[in-house]
Amino acid sequence: MPIALGIETSCDDTCVSLVNERGQVLFNGAQNQDLLHDRYGGIVPELAGRNHSLYLLPLIEKALKIVSVNQIDVIGVTNRPGLLGSLLVGYVTAQTLGMTWNKPVIGVNHIEGHILSPFLWSKEKITEKQTLSNPSKISAEKPLISQAGKRSVISPEDSGTQILYPLLALIVSGGHSHLFYMKGEEEVFLLGCTLDDSAGEALDKLARLLELPFPGGPQIERQARGVLLPEKRFFSRINTKGLAFSFSGIKSAARRLIESHSPEWLKENQERLCAEYQQVIVSHLMEKLDLAFQLYPCRQVVIGGGVIANGLLRDSLKKWAFEKKVEWAVPQPSYCTDNAAMIAFAGIRQFLRGKIHLSACSPRHLEKDFFSRQILPS
Repeated sequence: MPIALGIETSCDDTCVSLVNERGQVLFNGAQNQDLLHDRYGGIVPELAGRNHSLYLLPLIEKALKIVSVNQIDVIGVTNRPGLLGSLLVGYVTAQTLGMTWNKPVIGVNHIEGHILSPFLWSKEKITEKQTLSNPSKISAEKPLISQAGKRSVISPEDSGTQILYPLLALIVSGGHSHLFYMKGEEEVFLLGCTLDDSAGEALDKLARLLELPFPGGPQIERQARGVLLPEKRFFSRINTKGLAFSFSGIKSAARRLIESHSPEWLKENQERLCAEYQQVIVSHLMEKLDLAFQLYPCRQVVIGGGVIANGLLRDSLKKWAFEKKVEWAVPQPSYCTDNAAMIAFAGIRQFLRGKIHLSACSPRHLEKDFFSRQILPS
């Protein structure tokens, strides 16, 4: 069975994975830099790129203990979008390995990987994650996919065949908020995206304002857990036209609110502040997903990206899918954030369709990308 080596270095996580054509993850290694960037309150591009060059080859060496070079059929590497310095480390490494091993190298758009991330699965405890100065953590992975709105985990052997078209895909992360309609593998249309900031960036911003540890999203969720919200709220709902998202307004509202109150008030109201802020963001995402479903009925809804690890968003999706009687799929936590398994899976699917190409690195999406076309209103 064909196997792909995946390399992902679009931001600050250095990731290497081995995935076969059915989406089975044979190896998933990741080295994050959270503790390094925490002192700066966010990602420092220069440091991120420099550390990729330190961590990437050791992770590849670990992957080669699982399979030999002869068993690898193709190399998939993220080549856009992302931090250019970080992307180049993975891109050049993949090209070098491709020439050395005589293997085809396929450039993968990071967003395409997130769309496929819910369909990754593994039978064994092969996921290796590591934080700087922290010991490795190993966990088992199973797909989380529902049938007609009912939460039921399908058999791992079948998970790679459960992509049902037409589908809606919502990608929400620290850098992206995109909504797509997919009629098929190569019929993908952009319905809407953020007009300014991403959902993940908005969550991280509040965490920085409250001086919570990095990354901020999980900290906001932790503070908000179990909070009962009063009728009168700090933040109003987000309003945008059509299927576009916007998160800059709530960021500004949070900054003004925090700057206008004393440290004592903030300490007393911090949990409520986080809970309301999180709820407004999740409600905005779900409102646009619901509108897209009304305009473009589908068989399945897929949500990927780091923000889908948020419990409130997952619960909201589950409730919504049950009411709409539509199937839904979200990735396991290890495949929500940046990972190479999704890149390997996207790469091997392109390879099997005969689409072997390696576009130049770009910090942005390219004009020829599959989602650059706007879908016409029905």
